[in-house]
Amino acid sequence: MGGQGSTQRKLVIEDVEGGTVKITEAVARRLQGLPDVEEGKQASAAPPQNQKQPQQSQDPSSQGQNGTSYPNNINPEVEDFYVQKLKELQEIRNAELQKQTKNQFAKAVKEVEDKFIDYTASPVCQDLQCKVLECYQANGKQTLNCSAIVNSFTACVDRARMAASTTRTLQPVS
Repeated sequence: MGGQGSTQRKLVIEDVEGGTVKITEAVARRLQGLPDVEEGKQASAAPPQNQKQPQQSQDPSSQGQNGTSYPNNINPEVEDFYVQKLKELQEIRNAELQKQTKNQFAKAVKEVEDKFIDYTASPVCQDLQCKVLECYQANGKQTLNCSAIVNSFTACVDRARMAASTTRTLQPVS
């Protein structure tokens, strides 16, 4: 550890205003994957305070998404022009997507209507239904008196259901 062959290095980070971190040239070379400068040429790991150090900017507004730097002297008129163009392109793209989505929705609605709304049902056993309703109104507290009429209505509905399912199975599927 304390011998001459020790490879431990001391890392010193200075906190300076402006959010930038100053590093030594040796650290910059190691970050770039270059070999270290020989110890004889480097006086110390941390340069004196008054000596100029290379800086790496950590300002996120000056870097792009892939780490490339943007120029700091962008003409505001040109920037506004391109921002406006981007907004227009986004509006066009959104309008196209909305139109496509609307068409897909209309197509899906039409498919569902073709499948399910095509069937029209007419009331079945309407005379018995009226008799059941009248019986329940007349015998509000003694509903078991209406059981014979209810059984007749249920049997009529079952016959109508069977007849409808038979005609559907015999019709060709479109």
